[in-house]
Amino acid sequence: MASIANPQWAYGSLPCPHCGEWLHAQQDWCLNCGDPARTVIAPAPRWRRPIYALIAILAVTIGVLVGAFVAVTDDDPLRARTTTQTITVQPGEALAPGVTPAPTTPEPTTPEPTTPAPPTVVPTPTTPPATTPPATTP
Repeated sequence: MASIANPQWAYGSLPCPHCGEWLHAQQDWCLNCGDPARTVIAPAPRWRRPIYALIAILAVTIGVLVGAFVAVTDDDPLRARTTTQTITVQPGEALAPGVTPAPTTPEPTTPEPTTPAPPTVVPTPTTPPATTPPATTP
């Protein structure tokens, strides 16, 4: 028979899995360290994967919404306006500082329209018209 002074020999007693202190038969928790002796604590549910999936779906949704917003509100950028100023310079005159001469390109020339030569007229021999004497009246 087990004595109360020596609990390690008592029926159903076992050492604490954490600190090694002997526990009584009906004791579920260690009084020395507080660790469960016979109680099984269920593991925490795996909540990280659903949270990661939710974050991924949220990120994709925000990306699609931002892309749609940019596509709808995207205006064409303003085109740069180029101003051309013509300065007439006499031959031999110096250009003002910062003015660069424009490249000269020959103006396209169009050929003069040609008129066809007038047709050549070949004279044909003609016979003088027959003349009738004037009629005399009595």
